[in-house]
Amino acid sequence: MANVRRAELMLSDLYTGEGYAEAHPGWHDEDAGGKAAKIAKIVRDNNVTCQKIVDVGCGTGGVLNALLQQDIFRDSTAVGYDIAPYAINVAKQRARDNLSFHRGDFLQTNESCDCLLCIDVFEHIDDYMGFLRKLRGRSKYYVFHIPLDISILGLLRDQPLQRRKEVGHLHYFDQATALATLRDTGFEIIDRQYTRTEDFLHIHPEWRTTKTLLANAGRRIVRTVAGEDLSVRLLGGASLMVLTS
Repeated sequence: MANVRRAELMLSDLYTGEGYAEAHPGWHDEDAGGKAAKIAKIVRDNNVTCQKIVDVGCGTGGVLNALLQQDIFRDSTAVGYDIAPYAINVAKQRARDNLSFHRGDFLQTNESCDCLLCIDVFEHIDDYMGFLRKLRGRSKYYVFHIPLDISILGLLRDQPLQRRKEVGHLHYFDQATALATLRDTGFEIIDRQYTRTEDFLHIHPEWRTTKTLLANAGRRIVRTVAGEDLSVRLLGGASLMVLTS
């Protein structure tokens, strides 16, 4: 029991302490613009109007900052929540009249919104299904971004364990289990779109290894011949952006 308790404390300290900030000082902020563009696309494609946006697990606030620069969100207001002191201290430097940030647990507030963002968050949470159920009823629409760590190639490369060690993923999904998780916790799927890892290569030159370039070439071939669902299932290389109500 002592070992279990120690593990729980280590997972909590990863974000509220300095561990995650030391390992990832940029807090993945370099990907914020690309993610914001994908959020705007899925919202625009489905004619969703968002006057007030809340980002749960907002990190350093890069996604909200970039999102409000998209034409579809120029008249919106946005609020970000995160439990990590380091991330919120950085995020608050981006605050302005229509953008604010708070350190704390969104679920402990009474705040509601038109569109709630949960971008690369619930795979880090121990009781992820309990967390998702508690989000229900707090917004008209929800946008989730879910890493798809499970694929045939990913399993051969031991990717789930790598993601656990590198970025703290506790749960691993493919498209089917990601969508089933949302349905099982009460969300209605409106649309889903892939976010391809290869679209971020210009931001991450360290990803340009021979293995990665060969895998991306294979993904493009399979996408062309058999469709993107099969490509992602076999060769990975994508996350899932999901719009729900």
